[in-house]
Amino acid sequence: MSDKKGIQTGDNLIDDEDYEYEKSLADQARAAREREQELYEQQLEAKKRQEKLAEKEREERLKRERLELIKLRSGVIDEEESTIKEEHHEKTELHGKAWIANFIYHYKFMIIFIVFMLAAAVFILIDTLRRERADLTVVVISNNGLETRNEELEEFFEKYTDDLDGNGYVHVDVIMAPQGPNTSRYLGQDPDNTKLLAALQEGKDILFITDSNTDEEFMQLMDPTLPSRFPDSKYIDEDGLSLNFGFLAEELRFENMPNDVHLSMRYPTTTFGDSKETMQENYDKSMKTLEKMLADLTERAEQTNDQGLETEPIHYDESSSQAEDSSSH
Repeated sequence: MSDKKGIQTGDNLIDDEDYEYEKSLADQARAAREREQELYEQQLEAKKRQEKLAEKEREERLKRERLELIKLRSGVIDEEESTIKEEHHEKTELHGKAWIANFIYHYKFMIIFIVFMLAAAVFILIDTLRRERADLTVVVISNNGLETRNEELEEFFEKYTDDLDGNGYVHVDVIMAPQGPNTSRYLGQDPDNTKLLAALQEGKDILFITDSNTDEEFMQLMDPTLPSRFPDSKYIDEDGLSLNFGFLAEELRFENMPNDVHLSMRYPTTTFGDSKETMQENYDKSMKTLEKMLADLTERAEQTNDQGLETEPIHYDESSSQAEDSSSH
């Protein structure tokens, strides 16, 4: 049976020899840390003394130089007697890589800023060139649910639109600006009305989707002479091209499409942003789209014996509309 005594530490039993050995290691480690700390404090104290001495010498040197400068300026001593000498450094001409390195060192922040601005400009330019530009714009001002069919309307109109900008593809931009009884007539109070008024300021927006609820002030901007241009078409009236086709409602995935929806054309005139001549050019381009659309819809209606839509137009409460307008004043 062993005679070694043990020391209980927590749940472990350590014999005397191991305990003394561990204790010796701990004492050595503690002594080493104390020596390191003492050495660090001595070095820190020596550094402080050196800094203090250097600061004192600098102050004394500055004091001597100030005093000597006063004597020099007052004429007590001349420049030859003065210990203050003007230092002349020879200008070194840098060439090649040395000049580039020196330039980058002194103007690195400006170079970084210029590179960043150039990168941003290039990105904006590339993004602008890649961005789809609209060959045609259609503004939806009817407020009957058709304004929720943006993607379907774009695909529908793109079938009849030419690549007018010559970028290799056709894109039609459909702007949703439905005008209802609660739409404010004052700029800035309603986002849809603001988009519509902005479109009316330019001469590029010719085609508008309207219905029987469209305000008369907007309908007065539309071309009422289309029936004389297409006298043999039963789908053209003073409001434009009627979109009263059952197969079209299916194509637009709008089963409850009212039968009073029209594609109206804005009459060319001088606008705030464009001349009448510019608007006439856009009108002629939009007319080609309308002609193609009319021919296709007429043919499809005859082939399918389409009887039109059964959904009646939406009728707004005129009293609520008038109350809304009066509350805006």
